[in-house]
Amino acid sequence: MNLSISKDLQQYIDDEVESGRFGDASAVVNDALRLHEAYLGRLREEIGKGLDDMANGRHRAITAAEFLARARSNVS
Repeated sequence: MNLSISKDLQQYIDDEVESGRFGDASAVVNDALRLHEAYLGRLREEIGKGLDDMANGRHRAITAAEFLARARSNVS
């Protein structure tokens, strides 16, 4: 398999290998993909919980301003 990646990511991979944390570039990419897969699994789980809550009436309406205020406070 051939992949093209940005120079920044190539540098990150090189740095990880040079640090000794990984044996080679493939190990860095494999680890990153495992973490990404786990992240997507948790995200799907949380979305499923939200959909279940919606289907079972466990929700309330909020204004767009309230939604944005909450979203902004969760980013910090």
